[in-house]
Amino acid sequence: MHEMAITESVVEIVLKHADVAGAKKVVQVRLKIGEIRDIIHDMMEKCFRYIARGTIADEAQLEIIKVPLVVRCTACGQANREYISNYANMTCHHCGSHELELVSGNEFFIEDIKIL
Repeated sequence: MHEMAITESVVEIVLKHADVAGAKKVVQVRLKIGEIRDIIHDMMEKCFRYIARGTIADEAQLEIIKVPLVVRCTACGQANREYISNYANMTCHHCGSHELELVSGNEFFIEDIKIL
């Protein structure tokens, strides 16, 4: 369960930025998390509720935007949406090459923080 450690870092960053901005309350936190990060969103939400309690982010809405796994073939240039279950055996849908580069799906960042 790595969600707890990751969420601790997220809450720490959110509170730090809210403090610098002079916020009285954090209303919303939006995260962008790539599909291959293997984060269980429901677990992260529960961890956020637990870690943020008693802080100005206690009632903040946590929104997680899931970023799909997309790879590009370096042989033909075709980009394809892939599924995490196929990650180990991916080939280009267009030419069959195994020479693929990651386009998206590895992201993890705070998109924005809404404060009062």
